[in-house]
Amino acid sequence: MLIYGREIRDRLKNEIQQYAVNNKMSMSIVMVGDDPPSQVYVNGIVKFGRETGIKIDVLHLGADTEESQVLRFIKNLNEDPAIDGIMLQKPLPEHLDYNRLINEIAYHKDVEGVHNYNLGKLVSRQEGIQPSTPKAIIRIIKENGIEIEGKNVTIVGRSTIVGNPLSVMMTTENATVTLCHTRTKDLKKEILNADILVAALGRRNYITADMVREDTIIIDAGINFDDNGKMFGDVDEAAKEKAAIASAVPGGVGVITVAELFDNLKQICSLKNKSE
Repeated sequence: MLIYGREIRDRLKNEIQQYAVNNKMSMSIVMVGDDPPSQVYVNGIVKFGRETGIKIDVLHLGADTEESQVLRFIKNLNEDPAIDGIMLQKPLPEHLDYNRLINEIAYHKDVEGVHNYNLGKLVSRQEGIQPSTPKAIIRIIKENGIEIEGKNVTIVGRSTIVGNPLSVMMTTENATVTLCHTRTKDLKKEILNADILVAALGRRNYITADMVREDTIIIDAGINFDDNGKMFGDVDEAAKEKAAIASAVPGGVGVITVAELFDNLKQICSLKNKSE
């Protein structure tokens, strides 16, 4: 059975839109280069902002932009009181240091929840801004009545924006978590042990039907495009058909992720309003 995220996204969208009626919000996106999938994602954010009445500015810089220039733009956004949230779109050109740049964003404007300050709060189980894709994954699981506590959760992908923070969040939900990657010695064995499998490695159809059990729940957070612009996940369709439940791509985790990004912006603005 395939599960979708549009109904969840629409409910979140309505809540955000209602909040935006009485609370002015704005977000700036720093995008360096011309990665087509990134542009699709950013276009989706701009559309969501337009539909909810939230101001979104995209600072689109050339692929040859020096790191010092990007740092200067981020500094200006940090100092601008009219900007509530800042996002640095990945991937970046190879000459730019993502970790350095993301940690130059003021932590209280980090709408993606990936600044070291916010990740530190996540690890120490304090309330704070959490990464949007892991939030979307947790939400789609819970909203479909799937228990996490006590389950064996295998996550394939160890990025700082999905796999690693999700492993912490799943542990907080009392799951037993195995964090895997492409160099895991026996990946198939680890996946076969999973009650819940989360694929987040960015490789089209990497996980095949022989790697999953029939009672496995699959959450496919992969986003991959072919030469014609068609979107695919990290899990082969045959594996999803074999599994008990699987999230769709497109239409699953990805559509909720954008809403979670704006939910983070709403949280940032709420904290800001309380402190004023």
